[in-house]
Amino acid sequence: MLINKNKKNQTERAVKSVLDSYDADVIVVRNDGCGVLCMNEQAKERLDPELHNMASCKRSYSYIFPGLCDHCPKKGDEDENEDESFDLKSSDGRVFSIKRSTAEWIDGRSATVFTARDVDEERSAADKMYKLAYTDHLTGIANRQRLKEDFSELEPDIENGRVCGALCIFDMDNFKNINDTYGHNTGDAMLRRLTSHLEGDPVFKGHLYRLGGDEFVIVFTDSPSRFSGESEMRAHYSELLKRALQVYTMPAIEGECTLSMGAAFFPAHGDNISELLRKADIALYEAKSNGRNRLELFEDSFDKAKKFKDMYINIQPILIKNGNTYGYELVDNDVKAREDDETVSLTEFDRTLDALGLNEIRDNTKYFISFTKQLLNHAALKNLPKDKFVIQIRACGNCSAAELQMYKQLKSYGFALAVTNLDRESVDGELIKLADYCRFAPGGIGDRERRRIIAEHNSRTFIAENVSTAEEFEAAQQMGYKLFQGYFFNQQAIVRKTKDIEPLKTNYFRLLQLTSTDDYVDFNEISAVIASDVALSYKLLRLLNSASVGLKTRVSSILMAVTFLGEENLKKWISVLALRGITDEKPLELVRMSLIRAHFGELLAPCFHPKKDARHVFMTGMLSLLHIALEKSKEELLEEIPVADEIRESLLTKEGPYSSLIAFFKDYEYANWDEVSRFAETNGLSCEDINDAYIKSVKWCNDLIEAST
Repeated sequence: MLINKNKKNQTERAVKSVLDSYDADVIVVRNDGCGVLCMNEQAKERLDPELHNMASCKRSYSYIFPGLCDHCPKKGDEDENEDESFDLKSSDGRVFSIKRSTAEWIDGRSATVFTARDVDEERSAADKMYKLAYTDHLTGIANRQRLKEDFSELEPDIENGRVCGALCIFDMDNFKNINDTYGHNTGDAMLRRLTSHLEGDPVFKGHLYRLGGDEFVIVFTDSPSRFSGESEMRAHYSELLKRALQVYTMPAIEGECTLSMGAAFFPAHGDNISELLRKADIALYEAKSNGRNRLELFEDSFDKAKKFKDMYINIQPILIKNGNTYGYELVDNDVKAREDDETVSLTEFDRTLDALGLNEIRDNTKYFISFTKQLLNHAALKNLPKDKFVIQIRACGNCSAAELQMYKQLKSYGFALAVTNLDRESVDGELIKLADYCRFAPGGIGDRERRRIIAEHNSRTFIAENVSTAEEFEAAQQMGYKLFQGYFFNQQAIVRKTKDIEPLKTNYFRLLQLTSTDDYVDFNEISAVIASDVALSYKLLRLLNSASVGLKTRVSSILMAVTFLGEENLKKWISVLALRGITDEKPLELVRMSLIRAHFGELLAPCFHPKKDARHVFMTGMLSLLHIALEKSKEELLEEIPVADEIRESLLTKEGPYSSLIAFFKDYEYANWDEVSRFAETNGLSCEDINDAYIKSVKWCNDLIEAST
């Protein structure tokens, strides 16, 4: 008997020795009497010395953790054997992560084991990181990134009809005047006053986000069963949102601010954040137009009432003399009208940059954007990447002292400036002294004088515009231009009747032949071509494994690729890879334009009335520039590639089913917005369809080119 007792004591000491090595409090208790079977030294140190030998957990350890007893299983509890993890605060306010588990003790009976680890500093650090990432530093409310992530969690429920609600954008009327008159400190105090008031109202608390500057978003959600129909939902949210329509002021200042608000509803107006922000922004514009200090709810008529071209934006390449890309200009339809517009929102601009992926590009590419006064707000000056963006300023006669000061402010923040529309009156003014880049106004200054001006201002980089032919490119070079904007690389100049394809390119070209037909695709022959070229195999597998394809499972063989992608997707992706391989000696912009055309048309195909064949549209867009890359005529190219008759007719004539689409691509690239609008109206396309499809195509193209290099 004594031997058994000694053995038990030895076992208990061994167990305790192991538990003492844990970097956590460990206490083993018996449920029925709260008896302490074992406690490691770290847990004992948390107790007063007189409690070290206390046999009851209820009278010792649970004092340190109020609520611990609530997690101790009672006799007969069905969940007695299930592990549980939870957080508790100790009596001194520190946070502990506690795990409860059931174990068989050395006497053969079950016992409850509590393991408590101090995570107070860890959680505190995590909370600080969270606040830095998701909290606006000025107002303390949720920021733009938090809005994106919160809404992304809602999107599946919206799509499945489980959630409905409203998204409202608002800003402060007259805020800029107060900011300019009394300074940024007063402006910041006004923003804090606004958010403090709204967060103090239970209706708005926890629903508010700051986009930047004086722009905010409110999101409300509900169950669709709460409303009998859309009209009841609109009335409900309208009543809630109008609570914010008050006059906001501060002591010792004469100005006051009101709010202009625009709201859109989901799912009626969209099920994703980008679409809802766009439509709420349109409603906000209506509120501004109708006198401010009001709420406007989005109506479809708002969107239709806007001219098609109001939303169009594209990016036009700016090249160096060898044809490589230096940068892009973000071109919209109405830059001049917006330069002096103090109510222009950066929201749509920011969303466009996000969608195009321009904020993520790590190379040296520059992006030329037009100046608006909104760029002077603190958020834009602080957050817009200075090494990426060049601000374009339109030279109009003599520059006033106030305007010059604005441009100097941009320069002082590290932005490069491009002066556009230079004429005789402005070329020797103060503005050109600030410029890093210069563009001449159309006409007005002759070639000889332009050459003289470029030579005299050789510290500036002059950009030649609308360079559409090889002859114009040569002339611009001789004049002294260093950068060239236009599509001169997109001009066919057949030096010889045929162009031999190098041995490696023969494989690419053969793949293009095999995948450009509507007939059955011979996967065995495709596999044989790929297997004969190690570099091609590597590129294809890398492409298929990339995020561009969107596969959740990585592809490790051609057979696996065929199984996952199927015939149509495999044809498309091999065609894209082949296009990149064939044209690798041509400027990347030629490939980029071909890919954008292909995907742009493919995305628009189901929006046409009547719908178009997306497969044919993709091939038409992709092949529309290939003859230039190969220095062949279209006829010669199509003799070698067996495309469907509809594609062939569209590429060779103006009467094919997709001929007008090819003209549309060109009009869009050259920003011929009136022609784009006519095409859209003729084919039943909305500006929303076109804008969204273009932005998605550019982003897709960026991802694809990165994956295939």
